[in-house]
Amino acid sequence: MPEDEFYTPTELDRLRMENELLAFEVRYLKARLNSGGGRTAGTPSSVSLSRLSQLEAAETDLRLLLRRMASSPLAPALRLNGNFRTLEDRYLRSPHPEESSPRRVAYLEGAERDLKLLLRRMASSPLAPALRRNRNFRTLEERYL
Repeated sequence: MPEDEFYTPTELDRLRMENELLAFEVRYLKARLNSGGGRTAGTPSSVSLSRLSQLEAAETDLRLLLRRMASSPLAPALRLNGNFRTLEDRYLRSPHPEESSPRRVAYLEGAERDLKLLLRRMASSPLAPALRRNRNFRTLEERYL
C-alpha cells in the first residue's frame, strides 16, 4: 500500500498525545498520593483513572455548554426555567469539590447525569434540527447519548 493512505500524526497531534499522557500521569500520581498507596472500596480513589477522566471531561463539557447557553441571546428565556437556574448555580456559580474531597466522584457523576439529561432534552426539543447543524452539538450527542 502507498504511504499516503495511512494516517501519520503531525507534530501537533504528537504534542496533544503527550499532553494527554502527562495529564493522565498527574491524575494517577495525585490519586496514589491521596489514597496513601492503598485503595479501599467506596473511596474516590477506587474509581478507575479512565472513568475519573471521563467524568472530569463530562463536567468540563457541561460547564462549557452552560456558559455558552448563559451567554446566548436566549439566556433570559432560559433563566425563566428553574432547572436551568439550578444547573447554572451548581456548575457555574458554586465552587466544586476539590480533587481530594470524598464527594468529588459523586459530584462528577452528577455532572455527567445532568449533562446527559440536558442533551436529551435539547435533542428532543423543537430546536433540535437547528442544534444538529452545529458540529459541537453533534459531537456531544455522539459522545454522551
